[in-house]
Amino acid sequence: MSNPKEEKHKSIVKRLELKLKVSAYEKQQVTEETSSLRIQLLKTSLLQDEIPDLKRSLNEVKFENKKLESSLHILSGDNEELKAEKILSMQEIPYTQRAIAELGDCRHGKVSLEEKLFRLEGDLTARKAIGARDAELKTSLPG
Repeated sequence: MSNPKEEKHKSIVKRLELKLKVSAYEKQQVTEETSSLRIQLLKTSLLQDEIPDLKRSLNEVKFENKKLESSLHILSGDNEELKAEKILSMQEIPYTQRAIAELGDCRHGKVSLEEKLFRLEGDLTARKAIGARDAELKTSLPG
């Protein structure tokens, strides 16, 4: 049998070995956590370096968006004007067609009047000639 002191020492050694194992495990856990935190810190630092570039990009996108909104507003106004002009043009088509038809009628009437005028001028010339002949005949007749 072992003596009680020796048993006590073995018990103390076992407890100390157990504490050593627990401490080693805890040290490993702390080392892994520290490593993880260092990686996170490095990533955070890299992300913080990206913040100004991202803010600048955001501002550029906002500026471009405002320009596009302004262009859209202008184009929408132009589109509305063109729609109104189209409606007016469509409303003017019947009037234009009527005016063209009237112009054709006027041209036809003008041609008819010119023909009538030509005939009347011919008739007038013939009458003048007849009148002149009659006057000649009257002057040549004794009387």
